[in-house]
Amino acid sequence: MIIRTDGLVLRTHKMTETSLVVVVYTRTWGKVRLAAKGARRPKSRFGAAFQPITFGSYVYYRKDGRDLQTVSEADIQHPFDGVKQDHERLGYASAVCDLLDHVTVDEDPNAFLLSITVDALRWMENVPSGLMELPLWYFQVKAAGCLGYRPQFSGCAITGERVDGSRVWFSVEHGGVVKQRTDGPGIWLDAPTISFLEHLQTRTPDRIDMELFGTVDSDQCRSAIRLFLDYHLDERRPKSFLYLEKLQNTRASRAAIAADAPIVGRISQ
Repeated sequence: MIIRTDGLVLRTHKMTETSLVVVVYTRTWGKVRLAAKGARRPKSRFGAAFQPITFGSYVYYRKDGRDLQTVSEADIQHPFDGVKQDHERLGYASAVCDLLDHVTVDEDPNAFLLSITVDALRWMENVPSGLMELPLWYFQVKAAGCLGYRPQFSGCAITGERVDGSRVWFSVEHGGVVKQRTDGPGIWLDAPTISFLEHLQTRTPDRIDMELFGTVDSDQCRSAIRLFLDYHLDERRPKSFLYLEKLQNTRASRAAIAADAPIVGRISQ
């Protein structure tokens, strides 16, 4: 059966001296593994269509019972050059693609999950450097909903009642905020943090108020999302997140050094 579909290249690895295995998350068939014969040749007819973090159109021959299908055509729709030309943006985008690969199984289509991923990557191309975490948080919170474990921010995850207070317990085990602290993994979150996470969960990138980022506790947001995903992923996060943490630590160190550095040209009193 000939399949024509668009999709996002998540990763590749060497198959032979001239060929690649390409993992693509497609709109109609979900995650598929394609054999791209000749793709490693300098003048391959596929060009750059199989670079990771590339959205394109693909034609392949699908045969039941095969783990690896043969691709015959590939055309780029969006190369995400704005991501690939900046090492920091590339680090965040790689984390998105690795997480999508990590949480999905072969041939289990979810068109909405693909749309969320592409939206997050497009946002990463243009978002100011200091707000780079926003698209990643957006993807993580939205993807959790697509995969069946949507975190509850709008009311108690146990009773459904309204939750008030300046601080609220976020229970990972119960899947969201609760009226009283429970046993098991969790974290105290300030009310503005809860509101901001719900804001990310319920809006598209073009309707997210990025100014809110500066009003919330980033450490709380980061920790809550990490705890929640680690619980559902059995703490087996993709390796790209380790690299991302190094990037974040480097940025924090530079900011601290800059804050303590003397101002050039300052006149001593």
